[in-house]
Amino acid sequence: MKKGYKAAAAVLAAALFLGGCSAADPNAERKTEAESVTVGGMFSQQLDRNVTYVMKDGQWVEESAEVTGRDIAEGYDIQDTVWIITNSDAKSIIPQLDAKFYDETATVYFHFGTDLQDMKTEVTGSGDAAVLKATFSVTADLVFQCMGAKSYFYDVKVSGADIKQDGSAVLKATAGSEEYEINVPADVTQAEWEDYLKFQSSTYITTIPFSSLPTFEVTSSCLNNGIWDTKITNTDSGDNISPDLTWDPVDGASQYVVIMIDGSWLHMDVFTTETSLAEGAYGAGSKGEQYVGPYPPKGNPHTYTVFVFALAEEPEDITLLFDSSGNMISSIYDDLDTGVSGSTGNVIAYGRLDGNFTLY
Repeated sequence: MKKGYKAAAAVLAAALFLGGCSAADPNAERKTEAESVTVGGMFSQQLDRNVTYVMKDGQWVEESAEVTGRDIAEGYDIQDTVWIITNSDAKSIIPQLDAKFYDETATVYFHFGTDLQDMKTEVTGSGDAAVLKATFSVTADLVFQCMGAKSYFYDVKVSGADIKQDGSAVLKATAGSEEYEINVPADVTQAEWEDYLKFQSSTYITTIPFSSLPTFEVTSSCLNNGIWDTKITNTDSGDNISPDLTWDPVDGASQYVVIMIDGSWLHMDVFTTETSLAEGAYGAGSKGEQYVGPYPPKGNPHTYTVFVFALAEEPEDITLLFDSSGNMISSIYDDLDTGVSGSTGNVIAYGRLDGNFTLY
């Protein structure tokens, strides 16, 4: 997208330069060609243009261009995309915000849903002021971070966008009963889904002291697109059943310790010699065979991380505070890394699986 935008900007700049610095030579050789350029942004556009070139110093140079057609780029789809908007003035992103947001840096992660309907486009105005008005219906969710706090908006109704020729846009959105405009810059960044999940969460574990160890893959059918299935949760809508987990065997491992942790809140600890756990195999029990499902505060996404540690031998001792806070993953690792023989380096490798859950 950015490459196409830069190309279009360069062409337009060249045309302005020629028009402003030299008079047209009526005797110069000219040709006109139909061309298309792509302008990036949240809504990728295709501009169809008739471009007139003039021969100058043995080279064809663009003299003028007329936009003959403009629309959303063919095949482009905003559904299930994530975008990052940042600005040193939060009110420049959402003008309807209170005055206290003036000159306050804000970051917005904006995620479009998959229910896009009835997109129609129309160009209004002329020249550089022309706007591609897109009307459609799609739900979205977003996270707004400003002044050290995050606000979450779910089931936002987006009804359209006014898209400028440079790729910037103004979204028309409704959250609850409030209507908003969201200003999107031309250089908006498209993000990966995983980055959005991390930004959403207040409990994602960013730093671990054992990141240099060998790793192996952990999978679960209860995790889809980074979201834990509701059935594993300890909520009114869940069944409080432990997720199935499968991982690769590790050479030299005599046992595995499985931890599910929400920041420092321990939801699962299982000691096993197997390389898989069946769905629903664990519930309330004793250390080494217990599980309680996620139950975060309403509206606040939490990350429930599964760590699987491959051990050379049984750990010498380990402190686990089940269904409680105060469980630092670094301390758990330190305990596991000392074997019953008293030697360190007991953790051979580890696997990690991250999933978010939000109680609505």
